[in-house]
Amino acid sequence: MTHRPENLLTVWADALLDALARAGVRDVVVSPGSRSTPFLLAAARRDDLRLHPVLDERAASFFALGLARVTGRPPLLLCTSGTAPAHYYPAVIEASEASLPLVVLSADRPTELSGTGAPQTTDQRALYGVHARAFVDLGDADPSPRALRAMRSAAARAVQTALGPAPGPVQINARARKPLEPCAAESDEGHALAALAASLPPVHAARVTLESPGLAHVIEAVEASRRVAVVAGPLPLDAPCEAILALTRKLGASLWAEASSQLRFTERGDVRAGDAFDLWLRQPLACPPEVILELGATPTSAAYARWLDGAPAIRRFVLGGTRHRDPSGAAEAVLLGDLSALVTKLDAALMARAPDPAFVAAQERAERRVWDAVEGALTPESEGAVVRAVVRALPAGALLGLGNSLPIRHADRFVPGGGDLRVITQRGVNGIDGWIAGLAGSAQADGGPAACIVGDVTAAHDLSSLALLARLRTPTALVVIDNGGGRIFEQLPIAQDPSSYDPVSELFTTPPAVRFERAAEAYGVRYEAAEGAGAARDALLRALEHGGATLVHVRVPPHGASEIERALREALR
Repeated sequence: MTHRPENLLTVWADALLDALARAGVRDVVVSPGSRSTPFLLAAARRDDLRLHPVLDERAASFFALGLARVTGRPPLLLCTSGTAPAHYYPAVIEASEASLPLVVLSADRPTELSGTGAPQTTDQRALYGVHARAFVDLGDADPSPRALRAMRSAAARAVQTALGPAPGPVQINARARKPLEPCAAESDEGHALAALAASLPPVHAARVTLESPGLAHVIEAVEASRRVAVVAGPLPLDAPCEAILALTRKLGASLWAEASSQLRFTERGDVRAGDAFDLWLRQPLACPPEVILELGATPTSAAYARWLDGAPAIRRFVLGGTRHRDPSGAAEAVLLGDLSALVTKLDAALMARAPDPAFVAAQERAERRVWDAVEGALTPESEGAVVRAVVRALPAGALLGLGNSLPIRHADRFVPGGGDLRVITQRGVNGIDGWIAGLAGSAQADGGPAACIVGDVTAAHDLSSLALLARLRTPTALVVIDNGGGRIFEQLPIAQDPSSYDPVSELFTTPPAVRFERAAEAYGVRYEAAEGAGAARDALLRALEHGGATLVHVRVPPHGASEIERALREALR
């Protein structure tokens, strides 16, 4: 029988957390459990790791994504065995599609209990399938120097894989045999093992820079045109905005920037912006662009996608990122790589030029017509007006979260650009999951004023994460637009199908019927009620005067969004 030092699991866990910290982990988001005890205590013994205890794993995982969005570093998610790591699955999928670095450390039962029906034991190997960039099973703790080195190397490589070149989630499965509590070394062998673990050097995996050999193809197309549009979909907080604006200005191009792009709510100088493109592309454009440079994730605008389908003569290039982003398959080229480097190379290779006057005039006419129509259609009590009032009231440098379904679309359609805001979204797989937890993570990591606009269904879906908001000390507002359910269904084709169920029935809108004031009280979060744009703005300003979080509950007419949509269609017909 192989002799094992009595403090093997303690040393193993300490060495694992040391390797993760040296590779770049700084935040550990942990949910309670027994099997994860040695790894949690190893993290707690380190001064260079911040621990964030979160009651349930689902909220913990979206809180971790909020941290990753702001810091750009991979947080460590730590949980016990069994179904616990399964609750991370939605956030793992979002991290994969949004290219957010994330490390999951799933504690597991020892090998001898696998497949035996032992309590809280299931097969956790490769739990996240194709959505994880890598899976590492560390196996059972082994006191040999070679095994210890291999474990630390695997942990460091896992962190580096999460960071890139294609950032995303990785899973490390760590088996632990009882006793799980820390044990001090008493034998010479135990002391020798601890000394070996402390002496091992850090491991740094190589980072790969993606090249874009098709850059000459883009340069040729741009040089041959004076009608260029730069279309910006969702981009991360560290997007190279100044470089993008400089290139756009140099090319005489038009900037079609969605609210999620970091290029809408910023100072853009003399760059010609087509902020209303989601609305004016519903009609044929008198003088369309010849070349489109599309940046970031796939744009939210459905009108843009439909317009592209009917515009085959446009040469479109998708630039930047590590994942293929071309749902229609119609792009002339997709250039993967660092967006900042690509933009810099384009700027160096291209000469300044004046745009086609007809192209400029056509866009300016379209912009004026749309914003006139928006002003005529919005009413003070409408949710579009509420979103505009909230966005405009935020202080410079604030963090703005835009929830999925209607809030992000309202920001795109009803809020012209300008200001100085940083925008977080959840456009990896466009889910409503975990938005309150994500806001809490981002606000805590950022430390400045923050506000997030979500619908009532989104808020109800993550209501227990109000407990995370209650722990914040930075001024934070969760703006809940209460329109009695998922009203985006009133704008989908199902609403016009007479053979289907009534789209405003509970089958589609699922009205949550939550007493948000009582929920806020239960979790210790301040509460403000408002009706209409002016009251929502005032409630937001009061919320941001305080440290900590406030739930701003804004009631709007249930069918207001669909009525505004119909009014705009008529005005722009």
